[in-house]
Amino acid sequence: MVQLDMKDRRRKRLSLSLRVSLLLVLAAVIPLFIVVAVSELLTRPALIAQADLAMESDASTRVQLIDTYLTERLLDAETLSQVPSIQQFMATPPDMVTSDLTTHALYGLAAGQFRDKHYAIWSLFDPRGHLRLSYPLSAHPQPHGKTLIPPEDLQAVNSGKVFVSAVYFDPKTHKASVDLYAPMVTTSPQKFLGCIRATLNMDNMWNIVASDNGANGKGSYAFLLDQNGVRIADGEASQLFTAIAPLSAETQQMITNEARYGSSSQVPVLADNTLAEMKQSTHAPTTFQMTPVGQSELFQVTQRTMTVVPWTYVVLSPLSTVTAVADQQLLITSLVVFLVLLGAALIGLSVGQRITRPILRAVDSLLGNSQVLTTLATKQKSVASEQKWVIDSFMDTSQMGLQAMHSYGQNIQLVTRRLNSMAIEFQHRWHLLDARAAKQALEQIVAATQYIEQATRSQETSKQKVSQAMRIMLQVNEQLLTGATSAASASTQLEQVVNELREVVGK
Repeated sequence: MVQLDMKDRRRKRLSLSLRVSLLLVLAAVIPLFIVVAVSELLTRPALIAQADLAMESDASTRVQLIDTYLTERLLDAETLSQVPSIQQFMATPPDMVTSDLTTHALYGLAAGQFRDKHYAIWSLFDPRGHLRLSYPLSAHPQPHGKTLIPPEDLQAVNSGKVFVSAVYFDPKTHKASVDLYAPMVTTSPQKFLGCIRATLNMDNMWNIVASDNGANGKGSYAFLLDQNGVRIADGEASQLFTAIAPLSAETQQMITNEARYGSSSQVPVLADNTLAEMKQSTHAPTTFQMTPVGQSELFQVTQRTMTVVPWTYVVLSPLSTVTAVADQQLLITSLVVFLVLLGAALIGLSVGQRITRPILRAVDSLLGNSQVLTTLATKQKSVASEQKWVIDSFMDTSQMGLQAMHSYGQNIQLVTRRLNSMAIEFQHRWHLLDARAAKQALEQIVAATQYIEQATRSQETSKQKVSQAMRIMLQVNEQLLTGATSAASASTQLEQVVNELREVVGK
């Protein structure tokens, strides 16, 4: 039972060569795992933070470009609003305007047209929003709904504000534009003459947004949101002029009245709930993660609010791209770990086999000796058993012989005593016997007595020899039994040593 348990344990244990290999693998892997852990805990966040910083820097740069561009264009409008020839034209009633005033005013507007190639048209309006003059002459100002100037914009410019209007889209030309408003006020005497409006195509701003595609890694892109959460610039044409959240009824009605995005009355909604929540929150982080509409993976998102207009610039990059450097570093480290593991395992197996090979040979030799001892012990036990059976039979026969000799001796003693009695009686009756007969009888009695005495001595001698032989056979039998027991014990101990060596090597 003990041997079976030991064999079960031996089968469950790993071989020595495999254990040596595992120890070498652990010795090699633990430092590498520490390196990987440090990389994941320290390096990876640093790389991600660096990528976030790059995205934030990119967003800030693009926002600054658009802010600067719009600021310059507003300065163009303010500058032209102060040109004397234009102010003189606006100060003159329409029925008193001469061709010379008109020509000089057109020269002023033409100067503004050359300031930037993305200007579509320059227009002059009186305080009521009626058109006075526009350049180029072949172009006509785009109406916004039923009026050329929406009421809220006319009210704002009449109050003296210089601003950028909402974005308008022309389905015919597939162009988006904004209007730049600047009031016209004479200095002496101070009088409000109306306003100047420059219609500016958004091609330059769209190009800035489009240039961000792939700038922050594969799959990255950007878009612009206006104050209502409508995508006014987007690399994806299908998402252009869609809202990130449902618009309020008032806002939707205003967009419909001004026909901002063509004849469509409703702004489609492609919901980005996370982005909508971040935009509405006053303490929203500038960088966060979300899954944008139309995407299936997590993106890193950075948003920046512009200063000149209430727009929001949004940069998005797949999280896998943001963490690409960290992932590549992890992949390289994992590959190194695998190669080291493979090398350590092979070296461990080789070293383990070299260590266990002589032990295995010793185990095989000891196992052979154990088997020989076991066979010898078995034979000795068999011989001892047979010898004991012979001795037992001999002892039984000897005991019977001894008992017979003892009985025979007793009978001799009885006869001897009887003869002695007869001799004594014969002696007393001597005078009744003749001399010859008496002498002959006495001689026979003496001879019988001598024979009996000699037989008695022989029996005693035989008895002593039998007893001595029995003692010798008993001693031999005890020695055989002792030897067999010792051989069996040595065989058991040797088998235990073999089992223990097998447990060491795991065979």
